[in-house]
Amino acid sequence: MNNREYENDQGFSLIEVLTALMVISLVLGMLLSGLIYINTISNQAKINQELYYNERYIALYFQKQVLKSEKIYYKNNRIYLQDLESPDLYYNYYLYSNGFLRRYKVFKNGLTPIGSGGNSQFLNHIQSFSLSLGSNQEIIVRYSLAIEGAVYYRETVISHGRVVEFV
Repeated sequence: MNNREYENDQGFSLIEVLTALMVISLVLGMLLSGLIYINTISNQAKINQELYYNERYIALYFQKQVLKSEKIYYKNNRIYLQDLESPDLYYNYYLYSNGFLRRYKVFKNGLTPIGSGGNSQFLNHIQSFSLSLGSNQEIIVRYSLAIEGAVYYRETVISHGRVVEFV
């Protein structure tokens, strides 16, 4: 009897050890795949948030500028909107070039450049941008945003009820 008790207390068999290792590896594999999935969802949520923020900023900014403009001018295939900071003195037009969307400030009378300090960088992540007039004189804002290597194309139509003067 003493001999038999000693044989039972020798440890785990090879099958028991392999089974335990297999169960542990399955649990760790499931945890790792869950963490990878959560990280992927987190990155996508970050991209969606940044995209939404930029879209909303562009739409609200141009909507505000269009609706606050007393007059909208169209000259040399450009749309001129009244400046939000100094509406009695200046108008703005926007151009995309060399990877930047820039705002150009011009004098209200004559739509001539104001000289130094007349332009500023307006927005990041822009790949293309255009302001145009629709068939009913509405303002159409077309742009594309590049976020995390993907390009998103967007278009916003702003109906305003203002008279557009062709200069």
